[in-house]
Amino acid sequence: MAQLVMLRPSEAPPPSVPDGPSCRLATDADAPELARLLRAAFPEQNWTVERVGKDLLDAPDVPRTFVIAEAGALIATASVRYLERFAGHGYVHWVAVDPRARGRRLAMIAMGAVLQAFAEDGHDSAILETDDHRLPAIASYLGQGFIPHYTDPDHPLRWSRVFAAMAQRRTQTKDK
Repeated sequence: MAQLVMLRPSEAPPPSVPDGPSCRLATDADAPELARLLRAAFPEQNWTVERVGKDLLDAPDVPRTFVIAEAGALIATASVRYLERFAGHGYVHWVAVDPRARGRRLAMIAMGAVLQAFAEDGHDSAILETDDHRLPAIASYLGQGFIPHYTDPDHPLRWSRVFAAMAQRRTQTKDK
């Protein structure tokens, strides 16, 4: 099943980036910490130092990977990517926050750096792909001006289910 797609149109207002730790560009020396961070954020993925190099730091379609560090450990990341499949848009790639650091809006800070890089590179719209079950991430993306972008025939139904699940989650949270 293809991932859901979200688009941040060029007409969207500038993103609101919260105050917090600053982003910096990742270096080769960050590969072990990036692999650890990505394994923690995506336990279903097999992130190794080699994969970090191949898919992020040395990938020709990923010119920049931003990281946020705290106390010597990486706690958030997001990458700039350009894909022929989504020509004309910047592609937000591998947004991750260490589970122990969630709730601090770090993904928004990292994505703010990515969106700024897109603007500097002449891309005023952005696109990303996500999984249906990543409700907190989807809520964050919606708050940053991304909207559903239907690229597959099953997307309308899947988005309907996502929004119903998000509404149910809000109701459950309010009831607590």
